[in-house]
Amino acid sequence: MKVKNYYIVIVSAAIALSIFAWLLTNIFETEKPVIKIKALPEFISSPKRIFIVVSDKKMGLREIRTELIQGKKKVLFFKKTFSTQGLLNKKGIHDFRKGVVLDPIKLGFSDGELILQVYARDCSKRNKFRGNIAVFKKKVIIDTLPPSIMPKSRLNYFSIGGSGLIVYEASKDTVKSGIYLNHIFFSGYPLDAHSRMGRYYACYIGIPCDLKSSVDLFIWAKDRAGNISVARFYYRIKPKRFRKRNIIITDRFLKRVLPFFSYCKLNPKDPLVKRFLKINRKLREKNSRFIKGLLTNTSKKRLWKGAWVSLKNAKCTARFADHRFYFYKKRLIDQQFHMGLDLASIANAPVPASNSGRVIYAGRLGIYGLSVIIDHGQGIFSIYGHMSRIDVEKGQDIKKGETIGVTGQTGLAGGDHLHFSIMVNGIFVNPEEWLDYHWLRNNIIRKLRVVGGY
Repeated sequence: MKVKNYYIVIVSAAIALSIFAWLLTNIFETEKPVIKIKALPEFISSPKRIFIVVSDKKMGLREIRTELIQGKKKVLFFKKTFSTQGLLNKKGIHDFRKGVVLDPIKLGFSDGELILQVYARDCSKRNKFRGNIAVFKKKVIIDTLPPSIMPKSRLNYFSIGGSGLIVYEASKDTVKSGIYLNHIFFSGYPLDAHSRMGRYYACYIGIPCDLKSSVDLFIWAKDRAGNISVARFYYRIKPKRFRKRNIIITDRFLKRVLPFFSYCKLNPKDPLVKRFLKINRKLREKNSRFIKGLLTNTSKKRLWKGAWVSLKNAKCTARFADHRFYFYKKRLIDQQFHMGLDLASIANAPVPASNSGRVIYAGRLGIYGLSVIIDHGQGIFSIYGHMSRIDVEKGQDIKKGETIGVTGQTGLAGGDHLHFSIMVNGIFVNPEEWLDYHWLRNNIIRKLRVVGGY
């Protein structure tokens, strides 16, 4: 009997000890709360909404306190306390998320370094019943001063449908800058040359040939904190009138060119002219969107140098921005703008790269037929269309004058020739300017040389 009682006492003591140990392990648990701050910027210039996220999976949360510290100044930014629900706080708060507006300027802090400090305590009985304490610290830079920008190009003359270059200085904290022409943004690219202010930038712009509204042209810059600056500069835009041309469409022409577009799944039961209009309108628009999509990723370095070259011994049979009126059986059926030069030489003439760069496209391109597109860096691209053979491939580095293919009449072409286009930051511009070394020297090279960027 005594032995039996002895075992009962031992078992009871063991159970009691296990329960006590379990309570101690849970009530005096050592796991600290987890603190996360979401949407907290590295730099701040205006009120920002941030999210305080704190969790404690065991005993739950007791207190959260957030402070802002700058030098000797300390401000209690946010505080929250939670009540304990029962011995193990099972029904207490274990996860907390709160969106708050961080506005250090309103709280009296000045530009410079600011420390965001978050304390979180749980309901553990450790540390003399004060609980486990977690601390989160994050440095934020208050920056309310807009970036400095200053134009360096003094004389800026442009033509409708033409292009040009603006060189400007921007302070070191600038993260994005460029030129706005009304709602069109042209990105600026940092030059290797540095200035007292920070750095020189080159921004190539294109003036749309169909520009009819008044022009607002200015330099725009944003710094790391989101502050924005705008600077004006002197410029003049010369109006330009473009030619009008009548294009006669014949059944013979349609029967020759339409087979090239068999991949477009045109309805063979449709009249020839209806199939032509689908190509001249819808496919042309699709091609333009595709080309502009390709041009979003350009080299930040200038890849071209010196005079630009053209197809040798070529005659210009169509000019940039020619307004074409298409007639079929003496009836006007369509009108489009010709966004390049048509250059005709001998059949299958070697096509040279107009300047050095990198091939970003080589293949069939809708109305342009077999085509090559070259990135010359900093938003400048050249396009070569209607070729009968392509001798380069995508990703290939090319030097000025190297043969990239031969002329032909693929795509929507009436005869063997080269369609040559120049695009500046997504805008078709007059290629004749770039092929004219006098224009190039006065409007591009001279401006780069002033700041040591050429």
